[in-house]
Amino acid sequence: MIRSFIAIEIPDFIRSQIADLQDEVRRLRAHVSWVNSRNIHVTLKFLGDIQESLVPQIGDVLGEISSHTRPFEITIENLGFFPNARRPRVLWVGVDDRQQLRTLFNEIENGLSHLGFTREKRGFTPHLTIGRVRSPGGIEEVVARMQTLSFQPGSFEAKEVVLIKSTLKPTGAVYNPLGQFKFMAK
Repeated sequence: MIRSFIAIEIPDFIRSQIADLQDEVRRLRAHVSWVNSRNIHVTLKFLGDIQESLVPQIGDVLGEISSHTRPFEITIENLGFFPNARRPRVLWVGVDDRQQLRTLFNEIENGLSHLGFTREKRGFTPHLTIGRVRSPGGIEEVVARMQTLSFQPGSFEAKEVVLIKSTLKPTGAVYNPLGQFKFMAK
């Protein structure tokens, strides 16, 4: 079994700005487990533990979808909390919810449902997880600080989706691509 998900990788210039944001908020010493900036991405579908024998079939679905998807712009903007600012469990950076991203998500949901994967019940809220709250100690200060920050690092062109293997280690998750599926040329 391998733990896996499908994502769009973000460019280094945005990772760098997110790392700077994390460093600033980390100083507040709340009980937050910060995501390593090199592991930040736009998750399109978390697959969980899958049989390794499914990887080629998943790749076929992603290859088919990518073959008719044109590259599109993704804008990174705003900061937020799941489920809300009063009881945050996840700290995130927002992703502009453009139609192309929603269409890609829906096509992946449809394609993988034929392989037996359950459709997402919560809907699709594109975001970049930057931290997970471990306990409420000090979190009010983090929320207040994040609500005063203006964070808009910019946009980038999404050119592919990636099937990623996630290996959990004591030092954090290690991600390795199992397949990269480039979008069609413009």
